[in-house]
Amino acid sequence: MEKNIEPKVFVISGPGGVGKTSLLKKLFLKKSIKAKFIKGITCTTREKRMGERHNRDYIFTTKEDFLKKKNENYFIETEKVLENYYGTPRFFYEKAEKSGKNLVLCIDVKGGKTFKQIFGKKHVITIFITAPDEKELKKRMNKRVDSSLHIKKRLQLAKKEIELSDCYDYKIINDDFNDTMKTLESIFLEKIPGTYR
Repeated sequence: MEKNIEPKVFVISGPGGVGKTSLLKKLFLKKSIKAKFIKGITCTTREKRMGERHNRDYIFTTKEDFLKKKNENYFIETEKVLENYYGTPRFFYEKAEKSGKNLVLCIDVKGGKTFKQIFGKKHVITIFITAPDEKELKKRMNKRVDSSLHIKKRLQLAKKEIELSDCYDYKIINDDFNDTMKTLESIFLEKIPGTYR
């Protein structure tokens, strides 16, 4: 990809606990992916979970700092999910543009819709990842160190996200990690159409 050409943005969305972060971590260990893509990091006001690192998994910040940055036009898009704020810093898109690479973002469905509106369908590829069924999704969420009330809210949110997933270009059912990763890699590198299982 030549420099200064508008990059494609690959938006990865899906309910919490379906494996989005783990899939992207492993995918970005591949030379073929690192050569053509950069991964944007979401800024959030939520608390760090066990094992998460600032500037690697998320850019963790306070609500006050987040809203200040939002007023300064620091983000391309922002959303409030449950009680926390999330935003995509412009820096990552500019970095992709300058480096001649494509950008991969892990953001929610509303954020994906915003990117389509801003950059157009031609430049934004949306991929929705979900669990095989609600029972499995709940099981995966329970593995997180979250309160039962928070998990209940997350499941309610997941149902809404799944309902909106029909507007996405691709939908992947993550019932086998390695198969899902291969499918995701294929979409990134070849953009094979369809819904995969």
